[in-house]
Amino acid sequence: MSRREDNPFGSKRRDIDSPPVSRWSGRDFRGLSADFRVDILDHDDEVIVVAELPGAEENAIRVNLLNPQTLRITARRAGPSEEESGGGYSILERGNGILSRLIRLPASVTEEGAGTGFKNGVLEVRLRKMRGQSEPGGKEIPIE
Repeated sequence: MSRREDNPFGSKRRDIDSPPVSRWSGRDFRGLSADFRVDILDHDDEVIVVAELPGAEENAIRVNLLNPQTLRITARRAGPSEEESGGGYSILERGNGILSRLIRLPASVTEEGAGTGFKNGVLEVRLRKMRGQSEPGGKEIPIE
């Protein structure tokens, strides 16, 4: 028998054992906002991070391996210009600014042999898993 909990958004209840459907439940570090969505794939010899960076230009993206299990992705997004408005916005939700996220990786990785790609607003970062002793991080990974 599975446990059940109250849903704060109404009287419906859901099984605790069922998978989360809200992106808010998948935060990497509590208390930090998630400015963009990521998928993290854990393979035998590598970890792959796929990040949606809508509106970011490739030359405005920075990928840093802070330590063997923490990746930081930062991007600058340019919002629409006033010339594009044609008389003013009624609603403006796609602003400019910095997108940033700390990502906890499922395994220790190294920057050696790291590969990246960026196409159509989607960044892919491939990191090889460590086989031995952990080393200090703090390395920037260039976008290819």
